[in-house]
Amino acid sequence: MTTSAPDTRAFRPLRLHTVALGLIAVAAAIIVIALIFLLAHQRTTGVLSQNLHTVFWYFDVGREYNMATWYNSGLWLLMGVLSAVIALARPMHRRAWWLLTAVSLFASVDEYLEVHERLDLPADRLLERLPFDLGFSWVLFGAPIALVIGLLLLRLVLSLPARARNGLILGGLLFLLGALGAESMNGMILARNEHIVNNAFIYGTMLEELLEMSGVAVAFASLVSLVQREPSSGMLRLDPALLPPLRQREDLAALR
Repeated sequence: MTTSAPDTRAFRPLRLHTVALGLIAVAAAIIVIALIFLLAHQRTTGVLSQNLHTVFWYFDVGREYNMATWYNSGLWLLMGVLSAVIALARPMHRRAWWLLTAVSLFASVDEYLEVHERLDLPADRLLERLPFDLGFSWVLFGAPIALVIGLLLLRLVLSLPARARNGLILGGLLFLLGALGAESMNGMILARNEHIVNNAFIYGTMLEELLEMSGVAVAFASLVSLVQREPSSGMLRLDPALLPPLRQREDLAALR
């Protein structure tokens, strides 16, 4: 008995919106839980207040080594792994895929260990010579680094199918809006308050992290949409548009 090959026309990309909205919902839930326990902590006293603060700490997006950090770092890790899987399939722009893998895996580590904040020391010295304040000085180096990485990945992004291309661009913009824009705003709030953490800073950090996590979620979902599935057989394949023309013809012939 032989099994017929799946119809190549029946392959459909995995749903970008479903994946992105699901991941963003988890990020929003983490922030809502943190906000609820923060407000409860601030409105109570004694042992109850301390216990509520402990739960808040587990979900506080402004801290490290907790659920929020684990989730954010995990998103980057998944994106790095998926990018590496795509790179191993020998697509076009393979070096750019490996660069995206390296950036994603480094970002996963950075979310947990705050490596980027080590840039504050040299950036503080540079900021002393400038006529403005950025709050968190690491942005002086972080912004140019992000620009260079973006330019190196631009050709890859523009070569992708529209759904993935637009998703990656949107994800990148959301992430940068949080990582550079909202974080700079939070730094200035902290500086104006003599580096004492207040509610404005905490709420700003929640917004910043929601933008960052949403950006990574959309970018990861965009890569997921490059995987196609044939409903009747459940077979998965990489979108042929990513492969060199010769590979596309070989894969098409193999499915006939």
